Amino acid sequence: MEFSLLGPVEARDGGGALPLGGALRRALLAALLLEPGRVVSDDSLVSSLWAVPPATARAQIRQHVSALRRVLGTGTIVRRGSGYVLAAEPGSVDLEVFARGAELARAATAAGRTADAAALLREALALWHGEPLGGAAYDFVRRTAPALEERRLAALEDCFEAELAEGCHGELVGEILAQVEQHPLRERMRGQLMIALYRCGRQSEALEVFRQGGRLLREETGLDLGARLRALERAIHAEDPALDPPVRTVSPARADTAAQPPRLPAVLADFTGRDAEITRVSAVFGEGARGDRPTLCAISGAPGVGKSALAVRLAHLLGGDFPDGCVHVDLREHGGDPARALARLLRLLGVADVPDAWEERVDRYLDLLSGRRILVVLDNAEGEAAVRPLLPQAPGCAALVTARGPLPGLSGLHRIELRPFPSVTACELLARVIGRTRAQAEPRAVAEIAELCGRLPLALRIAGARLALRPHGQVARFAARLRDAPRRLDELHAADLDLRRVLATAPPALTVPARKAFAVLGVRPLRFCAAEAAVVLGMSLEHAEDVIDELAGAGLVEFAGYDPSGHDAYRFPELLRLYAIEYASERPSEHPSEHAPERPSEHAPERPSEHASEHVSERPSEHVPEGASEHVSERPSEHVPEGASEHVSERPSEHVPEGASEHVLERASEHADERASEHVLEYVLGNASDHAVVRTPECVPGEVPGW
Repeated sequence: MEFSLLGPVEARDGGGALPLGGALRRALLAALLLEPGRVVSDDSLVSSLWAVPPATARAQIRQHVSALRRVLGTGTIVRRGSGYVLAAEPGSVDLEVFARGAELARAATAAGRTADAAALLREALALWHGEPLGGAAYDFVRRTAPALEERRLAALEDCFEAELAEGCHGELVGEILAQVEQHPLRERMRGQLMIALYRCGRQSEALEVFRQGGRLLREETGLDLGARLRALERAIHAEDPALDPPVRTVSPARADTAAQPPRLPAVLADFTGRDAEITRVSAVFGEGARGDRPTLCAISGAPGVGKSALAVRLAHLLGGDFPDGCVHVDLREHGGDPARALARLLRLLGVADVPDAWEERVDRYLDLLSGRRILVVLDNAEGEAAVRPLLPQAPGCAALVTARGPLPGLSGLHRIELRPFPSVTACELLARVIGRTRAQAEPRAVAEIAELCGRLPLALRIAGARLALRPHGQVARFAARLRDAPRRLDELHAADLDLRRVLATAPPALTVPARKAFAVLGVRPLRFCAAEAAVVLGMSLEHAEDVIDELAGAGLVEFAGYDPSGHDAYRFPELLRLYAIEYASERPSEHPSEHAPERPSEHAPERPSEHASEHVSERPSEHVPEGASEHVSERPSEHVPEGASEHVSERPSEHVPEGASEHVLERASEHADERASEHVLEYVLGNASDHAVVRTPECVPGEVPGW
């Protein structure tokens, strides 16, 4: 759930705006969102919502809270003491994200990293989309909106200040002039316009801006301009050298590295979001700088979720804290071989003659890091063995590692798991790539593309690049092309950006059982539990749980809640599922052709294939372990909810293909252990409306030779 206050008051779940109701209800939600996680008393709500509260004010609040709970979920707004508290996830309220970005920018400015500060502020300001608190009750907006607008203007002035420090005066003149016309009494902004004009060689215009401000202020208030503006005017008259554009120089401490090639890849020009993760990693590095050991942080997540982009962004943001250098190595480019990666690191650190012996390379590397402050970025790690010898051991040094899994074998690691973007951030990235005007012209199509891309940063960037190639084309037309599920991965390809190629790197890194599970389970459109996986894959319940853990650790499946029996359920994200279908279809030796899914958009047929009954009848009875059938029949009352059997028999044609339940129970006895049999029986009888096993007859256990 995502909430918006920096524009119309909205709540979004899965991309679409939820029906919140009228102005008073939106104002109530906004009042709670302004204090997320904190109790807002009834008295405070009454005074915020009404200039003259009616006698029924408290009753109206209770009614509106009940209505909001029906829309947002019963656990979102909770009664606590004499007030209400809204439980919002961190980073789900746009105002919170804006404030965090502004705070990070202030810290960057204090550290002298004005370019980073400007970038952070631009990202934060991009969250504003119209007048704040739009659609809320007038009395509430009149009281609350001015404070929010003041925070926006202060951040904008901080942004102008940082960009002027970076020598961007030429690009800023028009923007600052427009803001001064809207807010003529803001003296700091007027001074920034004077500096920008002066640095562009427009001294007389800069002085005229000062005179206009003086006349306006005297007319409005009878006062003169402040001391700072008057001092600036005198400096412009005197052509004070202190007003000249800044000259970017290399500090003496790092002059020896200035001539070396860049050690970090460039930050993506359209990098978007991840403010919560940046805040967390910045805090970890801040604490680590005061400790007696190196700071180690790992970023994990699914293919295409933006791990490398975030690591590079963080390295640029935090690089100022590592005066002895920042180095980056892509471990995948070196085949996951730590010896080759270490040779690359040594060259980046200035070693011309790299030792041949592994032990000598390690010793040289650790000696170089000792007593220095160096940040090492180890990108695309495929396991602990490829990373462990490359981690710094000296206090003051740090490492950022990206990997699909959390690297549990490495100790002392701070772990950050990346998820796909929230809907608002996904749409913002698309708007940055295709142009804000174009995105605002077709907001529904942009939101649909974001969802069809699974809100995956790489997929979004590719979709944006495709749209940018046709600046006059309709966004809705491309959304329609993405709706064709079998062709979606074909569409998500632009120049050297290819989502399919990135997804294809995932299966080879898996163990053989996990690759089999990826091929067999990935074709299923429904969620599944470990017991179902055990039956379909023909393995014990414990083995199936281990395989699912491996898939989850590689970012290939995600937790999907619980099934009706209370067991953990999982699912493949849609884009990964589409690739899994291709993966299974293109490898007949690993996935038999008679069971491979076809390419039409409906991947899970409603009726069994013509061969399904043959697979059931061909199973000889000698394969059933002794006593297995008795075990299934002996435990009906223990696992079957009351009325479940009637429910199953009432809806045979709708959910259960003919003979399918017998097929599942036979498989439970033949291929899975006792616990899996119990769980599957419980699932079939207790959850007849969600038969993920029986509705996928092409995934017959034991029919995947070659694994």
